[in-house]
Amino acid sequence: MVQSFSFEAQERFARLSGDYNPIHMDPLVARRLMYGRPVVHGIHVLLWALDRWLEGETNRIRLTSLSVKFRSPTFLDEVAESAAILISPNAVKIVVTADQAKLVTAAISWERQLGRDPDVPCESAPRTACRERSVADLCTSSGQIPLCLEPSIASSLFPYVVECLPAEQVAVLLATSRLVGMEAPGLHSIFTGLELKASENVGGPALAYSVEGYDERVSLLNLRVDAPGLSGSLTALVRPAPRAQATTAVIRRYVDSGEFQHERALVIGGSRGLGEVAVKELAVGGAEVKLTYHRGALDAERVKSEVVSQGGVAQCFAYDVLTDAGDLSSRVGEWSPTILCYFATPFISTAFKGRFSRERFAEFCEYYVRGFHDTFHAVRRLGNELRYVLYPSSSLIDELPSSFAEYIAAKSAAEALCRLLAKTHPGIRIYAPRLPRLSTDQTASVLDSDRDAEEIVLAALREMRARNGTSPAD
Repeated sequence: MVQSFSFEAQERFARLSGDYNPIHMDPLVARRLMYGRPVVHGIHVLLWALDRWLEGETNRIRLTSLSVKFRSPTFLDEVAESAAILISPNAVKIVVTADQAKLVTAAISWERQLGRDPDVPCESAPRTACRERSVADLCTSSGQIPLCLEPSIASSLFPYVVECLPAEQVAVLLATSRLVGMEAPGLHSIFTGLELKASENVGGPALAYSVEGYDERVSLLNLRVDAPGLSGSLTALVRPAPRAQATTAVIRRYVDSGEFQHERALVIGGSRGLGEVAVKELAVGGAEVKLTYHRGALDAERVKSEVVSQGGVAQCFAYDVLTDAGDLSSRVGEWSPTILCYFATPFISTAFKGRFSRERFAEFCEYYVRGFHDTFHAVRRLGNELRYVLYPSSSLIDELPSSFAEYIAAKSAAEALCRLLAKTHPGIRIYAPRLPRLSTDQTASVLDSDRDAEEIVLAALREMRARNGTSPAD
């Protein structure tokens, strides 16, 4: 059974579950989080897989145990496949995959349902604020999540689940998504798994929860849950908040007054990450800066406003390196840069070891090779004043981790392009340093050991203006 999850289905699931975490529902916010784009709710994928397994089932059943691991994110419009393997007459293993990678695994046992299906309020889940909580607050948190099940939405998404399973068990599974995504951990959360067993809890229609422990080494939260129909434990990661780069006031400590005076700098991808750092350093040093953004207009306006408020000169405009090179002149007006800094990138995700994705490699090349090539020549057409180009490469080319094979191959091709452009344009200094892993929202992980970017980006800008040639090995 195969399925791709649309954003419209994502919205319906959010109304059904009450889980509106922005990692699922806000593409602009999600692009700055761990996966670089919205991901499908784990419980949505699980219930879809259960629905496919129950298709054609004629008996009402009751889950007696459910062990689930959310192993990898499921992305919108990604084709997922579900397979069910019967282990015994009353036990099944379900595996959801995409491109041969395991996304969700579930071990399930069940029995025939006997007796009356307890009542669950037939309504949509309430929409509440997504809580942002400190670790100290999380470690002592407890509370209740109301159970509810809106029949029309549930039947449209999971018709066989609604037909075959007790409403209270379906409502509990939905409530676990709301608990993790909205309450604990809340805003900064990733649901990683659950271990539930059938419960004879006869309390009211609510899921009671309490935190059992937090492992700060891996940012793992363990929760105990008790509800009519199912009880057990959940695990969730406390993911890092989006990384904020240093303010202009902080960067002023590193930059010499006037060291970039009389320069006009075009920073492609300057609304966040390393590009944001370069914008601030150039502006603090006296350069006139124009920065581009792809989708992050608010981020770009924030960076521009911060620079201007500190006495710098900056403007921002929308620019897609894949489509807008031919229109660059109309966006910058009568202006020609002396410096080009190229930070455009898709989200840098790891691959599965031992596998090379042609699609991921092609996407990286579109940004790192074709996008840079087209932008370089578009800047050249603005005038004859370009003197310096900073094209950050990566130390991963030296380290060769197998999980970054596509990224490394594309960056290597980009370095070759830089050398070729330097050879054919001898009056322009093109510097492509292999930067170490630095702390930005592109490198977010639950194990935060990244280095700050200010000093390394500034050193690259200085070296760009001090040397000839392109290779980091020069």
